[in-house]
Amino acid sequence: MRLLFIAAEAAPLMKVGGLADVAGALPRQLRHDGVDASIVMPLYRKMRAVVEGLTPITAGFLALGERQEELRIYLAPDSDGTPRYLLDIPAAFERDAVYGEFDDDARFILFARGVMHLMQHLREVLHWNPDVVHANDWHTALVLTYIRTRYAYTFGHIATVFTIHNLAYQGEYGGWSRHLAGLDEWGGVEHNAGLPGDTFNFMARGLLAADMINTVSPTYASEILSPAYGERLDGILRTMRDRHSGILNGIDTVFFNPDTDPQIAATYSVNDLSGKAACKAALRQIFNLPTGKNPPIAAIVSRLASQKGIDLLDSALTALFALSDIQLVVLGSGEPHWEQRMRELAARYPDRLAVHIGFDAALANRIYAGCDLFLMPSRFEPGGLGQLIAMRYGAVPVVRAVGGLSDTVREGPNGNGFRFSDYTPEAFAEAIQRAVQCYRQPAEFTAIQLHNMSEDYSWNRSAKSYIHLYQQAIQHRKGTI
Repeated sequence: MRLLFIAAEAAPLMKVGGLADVAGALPRQLRHDGVDASIVMPLYRKMRAVVEGLTPITAGFLALGERQEELRIYLAPDSDGTPRYLLDIPAAFERDAVYGEFDDDARFILFARGVMHLMQHLREVLHWNPDVVHANDWHTALVLTYIRTRYAYTFGHIATVFTIHNLAYQGEYGGWSRHLAGLDEWGGVEHNAGLPGDTFNFMARGLLAADMINTVSPTYASEILSPAYGERLDGILRTMRDRHSGILNGIDTVFFNPDTDPQIAATYSVNDLSGKAACKAALRQIFNLPTGKNPPIAAIVSRLASQKGIDLLDSALTALFALSDIQLVVLGSGEPHWEQRMRELAARYPDRLAVHIGFDAALANRIYAGCDLFLMPSRFEPGGLGQLIAMRYGAVPVVRAVGGLSDTVREGPNGNGFRFSDYTPEAFAEAIQRAVQCYRQPAEFTAIQLHNMSEDYSWNRSAKSYIHLYQQAIQHRKGTI
């Protein structure tokens, strides 16, 4: 099976969020399982300093409305043999930001057109034609639209899969974007999908063009069929429920491995947990937190956004500090008002709360290794990787039971963490209190840690589910031709 995997970011070349971890690890595992997988992503300005040995593949020009923009395509070396095609489109990606630019619609229209240029080159020059094209989130959705419209004669036989990593981000713009994309003659689909007719919604178009749709956890796949979580696209998803599923994410268990991680103060494993105490002491030193009577350290490594439940943390913090001696470390960036609020709280509670605004991968691993509890009070959470990484490092998760958090964290007999359901500060604080009480029972707490560290969080099982999904997409496409 030949697979072209398309993403706007992929670790380790460029990472903004969990999508990069998926795009960096899943194609590699698929190749290990016998899939001829290649990945394509933009070449961002920031990547030029870290990517060496680029091999020029082809070049050309891309249409954007009446304009023509330059394209160069490179092949980046990868030690595991996965071909990584980087699209150098200066008009779109020769800038500091990955997302959030005023012209993101034009940028990712150009990216989609660049992918089609690459597909034509692979077909005509290398005689490589994918059986499946796998697009991820709205930034890549137009590739599927082009396959079903402008390029249907050449590529219409190819099966397509669209993965929703976060339905809240849809790439919705004005009707002018349809002209920029060269899709005027195919009309608008937004009105038929129950969206405003004068909009251009990348995500909706990707869904409607896909043979199979999936999300990154079974619970989230079910949740987004309802208006509460469906972000106005639940109607489309319900009409396609027979082609819609959820597959849990895995993590890169080679990179996230406390037994070999060079970033942490001391390595440790299920056979010898002693190094975790050294990591905890090092974490206190990094953030200048007092040792006291060895209180539990809780941690958050997250975007600082309302989706992630930062408002719950804000509301619960004072009561939580009054009820226990818990300390908290926060690493992340995001919405400016939450960044400022975290700074204010850290100044108010210097011995209890430490905050680092920004993202630092090495520091994140040190936090996973040094903390006792890992907090994810998300308003919604499609999949979640933080709780999996935390458990890999022996940190016990405290989560809201939504999406992938509900699928991966259990409380009670044979549980692996602590959960709450109501989106209230009281419910969140009570779940943390239960976790702290468990921490005060060392034998019970250590048993949970060792159990979690022994679990298989690798991509092995999930990759097999994706292979099955690709086979379903191929069968569906054969039935439509």
